[in-house]
Amino acid sequence: MTRGRDKIIRAKSIQTGNFISALLAVAVLIAAILTIITPALANGGGSSSGGLPATQSGPQIDPAQSYREGLEALQAGDYKTAEKRFNEVLTVARKMPEANYYMGVTKVRLGKEKASVRYFKRAIKALPNFVEAREQLALVQISIDKADKAAEQLAALKEIDAECTANGCDDVVAASAKQAIATVEAALSAAGEGEGDDVSTLTHGDHFAQLIFEPREAGVTRYMDAVKLINQERFAEAIDDLYGAQKIVGPHPDILNYLGYTHRKLNRFDEAKEYYGAALALAPDHLGANEYLGELYLELGEIDKAKRQLAKLERLCAFGCAEREDLARLIAIRTSDRHAARE
Repeated sequence: MTRGRDKIIRAKSIQTGNFISALLAVAVLIAAILTIITPALANGGGSSSGGLPATQSGPQIDPAQSYREGLEALQAGDYKTAEKRFNEVLTVARKMPEANYYMGVTKVRLGKEKASVRYFKRAIKALPNFVEAREQLALVQISIDKADKAAEQLAALKEIDAECTANGCDDVVAASAKQAIATVEAALSAAGEGEGDDVSTLTHGDHFAQLIFEPREAGVTRYMDAVKLINQERFAEAIDDLYGAQKIVGPHPDILNYLGYTHRKLNRFDEAKEYYGAALALAPDHLGANEYLGELYLELGEIDKAKRQLAKLERLCAFGCAEREDLARLIAIRTSDRHAARE
């Protein structure tokens, strides 16, 4: 299941090549910040450092770059450009909650309220406690005369608020939930009283500003914080930081890879497989995701599939690499255990 109790997760910075050797470990954060300023998709687990030439095996667009450009366009009020950029992101990262949320906001700004609904719903499906998405969906539903549907979102917001009160949650989330409840209640009240202007003001306000547009460096910091938590086996906390990093940086194979890893460690195997698949969709030669997917197959008892991942790593690592060696070792152990069990 694991690489070994004494093994520490290797921090892979968000950069082309997707690999930082042990000799450069002390410079991980500096390198990550420098490379994130001019982002490019990782070409897979450090192929350039491992002796393989860089390949163009991923999508032609960089969804992380498109995501940031979409945010900038949304801030600037250039909604047509924002729509185009978020569409590029969703083409390769269809389920990313923040991208769906911002696309929904963009559609509203373009006067396409009905079209916005599916994006808000996708955001909520991916992240059920996405307060801002539930708020916006409720407001849009009020504006298109579906107050009953808006009431469902209001009920969900109240459940989130009650959960925060009972078990505690992030202060920002708690405050956002209360604000969202007040906003939706006011909109429902205005709609019930036929106050069209008030409803329009509430449903077309700048509520998207509730999600702060943070600099890329903040996303890198969240990512590195997540790696530290993973090393401490605090996987649930690491997931929160990885989501936080993705919200700022956008869809990136390194982040998706570790989302797969952390979900796997929490025995959420379906989610893990989905995240590994998303990472490999962006960077098919990503060494870490290929290895970890192989490890997942081993945990599921699918040794033949794990061996296929090993074969791929052998093709990618012309002179061998840690990812190939680790997976090979685990496969050998699992195969040996199977043979012993049969004797």
